[in-house]
Amino acid sequence: MWSRIKRQPAVGKAVAYYDHLPVRDRQALLVLAVALLLALLYFIVWRPAADFHERTLNERENAQELLAWMQSNQEAIEALNPASNAAAGSNNVEKPVDGRALMALITRTADEADLALQRFEPGDENTVRVWMDSVPYTRVAGWLERLANRHGVIIDQASMDRAETPGIISVRLTLTI
Repeated sequence: MWSRIKRQPAVGKAVAYYDHLPVRDRQALLVLAVALLLALLYFIVWRPAADFHERTLNERENAQELLAWMQSNQEAIEALNPASNAAAGSNNVEKPVDGRALMALITRTADEADLALQRFEPGDENTVRVWMDSVPYTRVAGWLERLANRHGVIIDQASMDRAETPGIISVRLTLTI
């Protein structure tokens, strides 16, 4: 391979020029070439690798601090998630155990939310279908949110039709536990 490179006209001229230089100039040129090679290795290989290493160490340290903070504040974080509260039962509100308890919960909470149930009927053993006409959307949304977050009730199906009056809707729901 070196013989191929030497056969190139430009390389041949450079080698001939180098051979005609005085010994001190050749030594200086050799030292300069070694210094240039070391500088290239430092800036192209070593420095990017060291920067990457430093950056990953910082990211790891930040991740460990975040994990430690999350573990120390786990109860507060879980308290902010209503779905985990309903599933864990940590909010001390009853979760219905069957269809009858679900029906009683729906009628009681609808009365508390000042919603008139036009019709309701049991579906499967853990399902209740509910109909309401001409009710305010905001009340229905708040009621459904309370049922889901506080009691773990799942909205299986929902159909809402708007009335002519703004903010008033007719609702058909299938709720399950």
